[in-house]
Amino acid sequence: MVAAFGMPLTGPPATDSPAVLAVGNFDGVHLGHQRLLAAARRMAGEQGVVVAVTFEPHPSHLLRPATVPGLLTPLQMRRRLLSRVGVDAIQVVPFNDRLRAMEPEEFLDRLRHRYPVIGLVGGPRLSLGRAGTGGIDFVRRYARDQRLRLEVVDPVRVGDTEVSSTQLRRLLQEGRVEEYPGFTGAPFEVMGEVVAGDGLGRGLGFPTANIQTLPAQLLPPDGVYVMSWRRAGGQPRPAVGSIGLRPHFQGRDRRFEVHGLGPTPELYGADVTVAVLRRLRGQMAFGSDSDLVRQMEIDRRAAQDFFASGGS
Repeated sequence: MVAAFGMPLTGPPATDSPAVLAVGNFDGVHLGHQRLLAAARRMAGEQGVVVAVTFEPHPSHLLRPATVPGLLTPLQMRRRLLSRVGVDAIQVVPFNDRLRAMEPEEFLDRLRHRYPVIGLVGGPRLSLGRAGTGGIDFVRRYARDQRLRLEVVDPVRVGDTEVSSTQLRRLLQEGRVEEYPGFTGAPFEVMGEVVAGDGLGRGLGFPTANIQTLPAQLLPPDGVYVMSWRRAGGQPRPAVGSIGLRPHFQGRDRRFEVHGLGPTPELYGADVTVAVLRRLRGQMAFGSDSDLVRQMEIDRRAAQDFFASGGS
């Protein structure tokens, strides 16, 4: 995948191939996003490229600063997932005051300077440019005037629920991680670096990898979860893990800790991806370290049973 940043008006085109643009935040790369990108792939054909145009930071940072959401997929994770679903290039547009004031026509003109655009794909709520003036009606007129193909893709529904990033954030915040794959096609995952912890788990016979997650990463509620972990290019390995303040140890900082259920190599400094698969319980303080260890044994067996029954 080719990644580009900014909105340049100078320099050569990013590609000579005919390009179809799909514009959106793509947070979560859920089934609705995947339907939109599949439409872009069909429009581009074998000779064309699909370009996902996304924004960094999330537009809420400027538009609704009091209610900025955590991200299901920070940019590094979003790039990986977009590549996985067939995007050829990603154009990351800085969402700043300049972009906020830009007319929608200039926004699309700049993208057409960067790519030999033959078509546009978007959802019915697509909104571009100053004060959202570039709605779908504007895009229809622009595409007609510039002789571009346009496809407006309807949202995906799962049962009675419309799939959206907002709905997925709510699902995650309620700890309903088991339901997440039904709206994205894959478990909820986080990326991060394994950093040094304080060794308390190792001292109790449950060594853990302490994961420093990406900035702005939204996480499920504090608790103990069935998880799996993998290195880049590796296979998932079963695990059980904890997210939260560790009340038994009077912790003050929120930790994301993973205990492998099998032999685990030294991971300090490694970049890993962790899937959060099932919530087992909330975090709690125990009367003694022995009580904590007994509960951790129960949690470990529950995770082993999950994988033995075909969970993944």
